[in-house]
Amino acid sequence: MSIKRILVPLPGSASHTGQIETALSAAKALGAHVQALFISEPPPPVTRGGLTVTEMGRTAAIPVNWHAEERERAARDAREVFAQACAVVGIPMLSASDEPGSPLAASWREAEGSYVEIAVQRAAAFDLMVAASATVMESLMAIAEQSLLRTRRPVLLAPASLQSDLTDSVMIAWDESPECWHAVSAAIPFMQLAKSVQVISVDRDASNRQASQAEVLAYLRCHGIGATGQVVAPELRSVGDTLLAAGAEHEAGLLIMGAYSHSRLREILLGGATRHILKNASARPVLLAH
Repeated sequence: MSIKRILVPLPGSASHTGQIETALSAAKALGAHVQALFISEPPPPVTRGGLTVTEMGRTAAIPVNWHAEERERAARDAREVFAQACAVVGIPMLSASDEPGSPLAASWREAEGSYVEIAVQRAAAFDLMVAASATVMESLMAIAEQSLLRTRRPVLLAPASLQSDLTDSVMIAWDESPECWHAVSAAIPFMQLAKSVQVISVDRDASNRQASQAEVLAYLRCHGIGATGQVVAPELRSVGDTLLAAGAEHEAGLLIMGAYSHSRLREILLGGATRHILKNASARPVLLAH
């Protein structure tokens, strides 16, 4: 799989530093086109006289055009932040009338409506979506989950601030599930550029993982990727905590894992490694696939 189109949805009321930084870093490494999608909430319902209605049903004396002006200001500020970030890393910013030529380029698009619905709908037309980790923006956790489950597109969770290069060191959270195989396949472009790749499994008995680790190591070798395998005992920690600790120990610039290998209902009721990572992956980027 190649990654040549990257979507980065930007909610209208959040700081986008980590998201933009991660998306541009991925685009630069892969020679990909990155599109920033600025999503703003629609204005509240309107009553007679052009006044808006509050959540409690009371009329507020705020002109309707105030919302349009505020949206335009927020979009303009966010676009400037995105353009400046593109300039810093040397990625050309296309105008609205330009068609993407060379793969490495950036574009800007705006939309109004539901964050989740718009972002997930657009994600189907891209190879990868970059979303902020849940500790940065809770609504983007829903975007990440819905993109994974509905469009089956991989999602790259961005930390609040990118601390290292995405291709310095890559760690695969290996559990031999079909979802994990999908994540490994989706991340091949990153791993082919990586300085080192570790395959980490969480299990109390290392012999349970030897055969499947050998299989994935052979798969990676066929793609020109040299990797090492290791089995880590969870001790008294959850699988999610063990994986995050292993990522810190290996100073991984990118963590790769399958998402929702258990049923969606079980994940919601019992938690699970996927939801734990979604809620706590603020230290390093995590590539998820379902």
